[in-house]
Amino acid sequence: MKRLLIKKTVFAASYVILAILLEMITFLALGFGAFPQYFGLDLAVILIIALIIFVIPNSAAQISVLSVFLAFQIILSIANEALYSMSGTVFSFSMLNLIHEVTGVVDASFMNWWLIAVMVVIFGGSLAGLIVFTRKYTVPKGLYTRNTVVLLLVAFILAECCAGILYAFTVESFSAAADQIEKEDRLSIFYDESELYTEQKFTAKAFSEFGTYGYFVVNIGNSISPQTYVDEVTEEDIDNYFTSGRMSKSVYGDNIYTGAADGKNIVLIVIESGEWYVINKEYTPTLYAMAEGGIAMTDFHARDKTNCSEALSIMGSYPSLAALEPANVIGNSMPYTLPNILSNGGYTNNYFHANYGSYYSRSDSFVDMYGYDNTYFLEDLTMLPGSTDKTGFYDFDKDSDIFRYYLDEFTYSEGDGPFFTQMMTLISHGSYNDLIDHGNYPYNGVPQEPGDVSYDEMTEEEKEEFTKKCQVKGLEEYYEIIDRFPETYVGGTPVIDQQYLAENDLFEEMFLRYKRYQAGIMDLDLGVNMLVKDLESSGELDDTLFVFYADHSAYYDQMNYVMKGYGSDELYNTNVYNVPFFMWYGGSMDLNVEALPLSEYSSVDFVATKDTDSALQPGKITKFCNTYDVLPTLLDLCGYSYNTNLYHGVSAFSKLESIFISHESGIFQDDIYFSTIDVYVETGSEWICYPFDETYSNGGFGDYVLDFLYRAVDYYDKQEMLDAVIKCDYFATRDFYGEGTLKFIEKVV
Repeated sequence: MKRLLIKKTVFAASYVILAILLEMITFLALGFGAFPQYFGLDLAVILIIALIIFVIPNSAAQISVLSVFLAFQIILSIANEALYSMSGTVFSFSMLNLIHEVTGVVDASFMNWWLIAVMVVIFGGSLAGLIVFTRKYTVPKGLYTRNTVVLLLVAFILAECCAGILYAFTVESFSAAADQIEKEDRLSIFYDESELYTEQKFTAKAFSEFGTYGYFVVNIGNSISPQTYVDEVTEEDIDNYFTSGRMSKSVYGDNIYTGAADGKNIVLIVIESGEWYVINKEYTPTLYAMAEGGIAMTDFHARDKTNCSEALSIMGSYPSLAALEPANVIGNSMPYTLPNILSNGGYTNNYFHANYGSYYSRSDSFVDMYGYDNTYFLEDLTMLPGSTDKTGFYDFDKDSDIFRYYLDEFTYSEGDGPFFTQMMTLISHGSYNDLIDHGNYPYNGVPQEPGDVSYDEMTEEEKEEFTKKCQVKGLEEYYEIIDRFPETYVGGTPVIDQQYLAENDLFEEMFLRYKRYQAGIMDLDLGVNMLVKDLESSGELDDTLFVFYADHSAYYDQMNYVMKGYGSDELYNTNVYNVPFFMWYGGSMDLNVEALPLSEYSSVDFVATKDTDSALQPGKITKFCNTYDVLPTLLDLCGYSYNTNLYHGVSAFSKLESIFISHESGIFQDDIYFSTIDVYVETGSEWICYPFDETYSNGGFGDYVLDFLYRAVDYYDKQEMLDAVIKCDYFATRDFYGEGTLKFIEKVV
């Protein structure tokens, strides 16, 4: 009996020690300290699992169960470290809704191989040790008498009760603290552990406070049956919410830009993984001319997954609950989306994306909810070469081919009305490994330092081998042109920190990654050049507004940090998320482009004559703006006044600024970044970190930071109401264009 108990204790104790060790390694790797704040939750669940292992009668079964739980913890640790280093968030089981999309784009560059190696060594070594122990430390058969089983079960029940008490006591400790919170303190949303524990609105903070098991016990439950706090919001509450909302005309005042694009064709292009440094005169002269000769929002920021960033320009917000994903609310009435509003104003709405319509449920939501008249996904774009014979996610079709083969559909409008066409690009998506893996096409050499562009040409055989092996096909014509980093940037300010790359021995590697990335944007530039020439020949260029914005920065291989000279731990540095947003209007803006040496690329020498008195004149907007501002800006330009409670952002042409709340992680404006764990404030040339809970409780924040934090709370209050609008299909019973107390939108120009 004694020998049996010792063997069982070794298995259970081994699991406890290993689980705690893995937890400590994970937290140190994430920078959260050694253990979670409420370690009792973690420990209680670990003990419960250990006790289950203890009562399992068979040694092989014990090792199997122990291995499964340790492997589960290791996988979560690796995933959390990768997610946190990339986007400041941690894994949530609601992400399983997007498992197809996630697995399609997963890349080894996100992995911390040192962490993986340590975890594998610990797991493999402990498993081998337990197997050896099992063989050496044998237990005579026949020890499982009735009395032994009863004794083990009683001990198990008592121990499980003790572990349960520890868990409940820990939960009660922060629940009691929550009762002491002043309910009128609106910032309690950021430090109320009881609310954080149940709703897990801020996943990284919840994980840091409750630990792997303390976090995931609730997370699994929420994913199965999501917290539905919006169920408490009634339609009367929503009525009152919109009644209290101000119309944008009264907020913006006499804005000369309101209606400046009324009735004009609109081309809205969302640039996949866009960065300012790939909009340059050397390699993307059409995009560069449009940004430099148009209106560039040089302080624009984005930090969200593609589907969120894209939806923000369509809806003006994005559902915060997993249960409110667009695929789950197909059929809802959404008259407030940009396509639906423009359609009511006589526009024909078209949408293009060279990926499958099932990706992010676009084929369902873009027609039934968002209001596009015509959508073209990969399965519809059969004229694209190879569109029906894909070898995987990274076998991208060229964005230029959409323009090459579908110009008529791209500019299609019914009757004499204008068209609104949105395109989500794809070929500039990471990863950017082709030249790293298969050679610097068309050269054998690579730059060793800034300014070095001397190479030997590949042989024809080497070029053919490259073409066969590369993941992204058809970019060779662009690689032939790109032989150095660009020198001409929008606004004239260099963006790529070549000195930083050279000093950190990254110049060679990052040039090759940049070259692949730049080639993707060159392909878009070629397509836009084709579109410009087509509109010019049809006489519609001077009636067309082009709008470009990036969904997020080029984060693969941390290019968003490295190319700008920042450390990969500087997630608080908002310059990392500064990406392109610019527009060009043919009625009042000239366009002069010198052709690239590409067979279908054309020079452009366009002089505006039709609407030269328009308020839309070339210039730079230097105020902070972000993805939430895209839709309000377009509505403003199209002459609409709207209830400001409908959308989060503000028009980029107003004097107001909105703050940015990422659906991944991070709340920020130019000089403040809030991770919900720490507040970073830019002072001079450096960022200073203030732990939020400690600093706020001690009254350490000044009015400037507090005002920022209150604006963040305003966002969450508004989002709760917008979630409720979707949840109850509010607009199915409301006249969106009606007059009266409930006023949502009106045409003022």
